[in-house]
Amino acid sequence: MLEQAAALLLACVCYVASIGIFRLSQRHVLALPVFTSVFLVVVSCAMFGLSPFDFSSRTQTLRAVMDIAVVAMAVPLHQVCRRLGALLVPLFLGLLLASFVSVAGVLVSGWLLEMPWQITAAVAPKAATMPVALTLVQSVGADQTIAVTAVLLTGVLGALLTPPLLRHLGVRDERIQAFALGVSAHAIGLVRTQAQYPDHMDLAVAGMCGNALMTTILCSFLLS
Repeated sequence: MLEQAAALLLACVCYVASIGIFRLSQRHVLALPVFTSVFLVVVSCAMFGLSPFDFSSRTQTLRAVMDIAVVAMAVPLHQVCRRLGALLVPLFLGLLLASFVSVAGVLVSGWLLEMPWQITAAVAPKAATMPVALTLVQSVGADQTIAVTAVLLTGVLGALLTPPLLRHLGVRDERIQAFALGVSAHAIGLVRTQAQYPDHMDLAVAGMCGNALMTTILCSFLLS
């Protein structure tokens, strides 16, 4: 019990420190708390001689809280759908296309490159939230370490590349940009949305939740 409490305290301290680093960096995308907190946890485990796998097993309570938080995000998703009006249908169709390309693209690429199925299955749900991706990967027996890496890289690259790509395509509507960040970069996209488009956080949450739902449905069919 004491070791579990110490691991939870370490996780909270690392997260609070990562928020401070993010603010000191003036909200730079490379200093996003989701990324720096993982780095701080790994460094702390090395300093205290704690295995990251032991740390993970002792912080399962946080995993349960994350699952509850993901379910609770259905509330802003419902509210957004009610107020989007004419924009709802094109955003929904874009979400469907993005989710399908994200999952099917990995499966086709893995088949063409003759990658082991366990690696392909671990990377496929990369655009979903971390709890959703880990649950999907665990259900098919794929490597969770690869899944975590894929989700983090997708979030960082999505947060970095989505805004300039949309600007290059002539998309100036902040609502669409916020939604796209949620779809392409999940939780990391929410952080960048909060920094750039704070008035449209609900749209970013809707994009993240919608993509997580669609990814779950697609992976349930395509990975089984």
